[in-house]
Amino acid sequence: MTPNAPASGPGSPTRGGLVSRLRTYVASFPRAVWLLTAATMVESTGRFMVVPYLSLYMHGAGVSLGALGLVLAASPVASVAFGAWGGHLSDKWGRKPVQVVGVCLSGLAMFGFAFAGDTVWLLALLNFLNGMTRTFYRPATNAALSDHCPADRRSEAFALNRIALNAAFGWGPLIGVALFAAAPKAGFFAAGALNLAVGLFLALVVPESAPLVLARRSAGAPAPGAESRLAARAAERRSSGAAVAEILRDGVFWLWMAGMSLTWGAYGLIQDWLGVFLKEGGQEGWVYAGILFVNSLVCVFGQLPASRLLRVARIGPPAGLSKLAFAAGFLGFAFLGSPVPLLLSMFTLSVGEIWGSAVQSRFVPEHARPELLGRYMGLTTVSELGRALVSAVAGFLMQAAGGRAVFVMAAGVSLAGGALMWLAGAAHDGRR
Repeated sequence: MTPNAPASGPGSPTRGGLVSRLRTYVASFPRAVWLLTAATMVESTGRFMVVPYLSLYMHGAGVSLGALGLVLAASPVASVAFGAWGGHLSDKWGRKPVQVVGVCLSGLAMFGFAFAGDTVWLLALLNFLNGMTRTFYRPATNAALSDHCPADRRSEAFALNRIALNAAFGWGPLIGVALFAAAPKAGFFAAGALNLAVGLFLALVVPESAPLVLARRSAGAPAPGAESRLAARAAERRSSGAAVAEILRDGVFWLWMAGMSLTWGAYGLIQDWLGVFLKEGGQEGWVYAGILFVNSLVCVFGQLPASRLLRVARIGPPAGLSKLAFAAGFLGFAFLGSPVPLLLSMFTLSVGEIWGSAVQSRFVPEHARPELLGRYMGLTTVSELGRALVSAVAGFLMQAAGGRAVFVMAAGVSLAGGALMWLAGAAHDGRR
């Protein structure tokens, strides 16, 4: 080799430059962002080992389709019932305690599924507790990511967290289908253990970031007397009441939530009912696992580029137009009965998912005042009301008219949700 010949191999400038750029990019985010992303990946791996097959497990245990729809609705009902409370607590007590409580309750519920049999009320209660992941853990995690990142990096931070979630959505069901075929209860034990491990990790490793909690710590004031405590509590109640009133008057936010409720109500049918529909249509278990894997691949490799591309774009048009791809995918599930077209349907839907998510993750952090961010994030669980209603209706609709009608319904619901999100996003864009 001559002295001026280009180097090759591990020490080549090209490869070294790529590694250097990757290190620079990783270092451009606070360490806490990567810790939270790692926690999401582990929690989601356990969750997706079980959740996509939960309906199959319960139906196989003897639960009717109508009762199954009500059981599946219990988890999003928990999110709606306690979402605002969880967001309020994440502002008041801190992100970490709320995350730990949420993920640990979900872990204990996973253990419970292994012993519940076909007792419908107990399955509903366990799925209600399972909803605490979305009620407490995820809103507090999203608020923590927003705390740690400047506004122009939040879209990318949310994309990284979503990539971790969707990577787990790829390999979790593949592990789950193997466990489901060999020993269905083993998946519940493994998922529960992973959730509890994440709770311990969050408690010991991840730093607190809630602005009010950090402000109290930095002030270092001595403990107040009884009169001071009463005055502080009265002031806190007045402040909390004013915050609630402000949020209730926020019509743009509630219009956005209405659109999200419809959209994620339709999207939830992929986890809750698609596996049952495909099985009753004679498809092998690997087809459903493959569909979920396609979704994972698209989201893992496409989410970050989409989020970077749209990190300062208008929110309304992408949020609305992306639901056209949702509708096309759902109609494909309804009318295309062979594996390859079904996989292509999921590919189409997944493109719409990353397109919409790139701007949807920005809406609340950009819209809410920082001191109310936890409350707003908690109230985003109102969108789970759509999932509760749509999933419950889907059970009775599938029982009465078959699975095709369910996914035709999903196409229409997702288009309606997209229209509302476009209107709300456009109103938000006009205020920027």
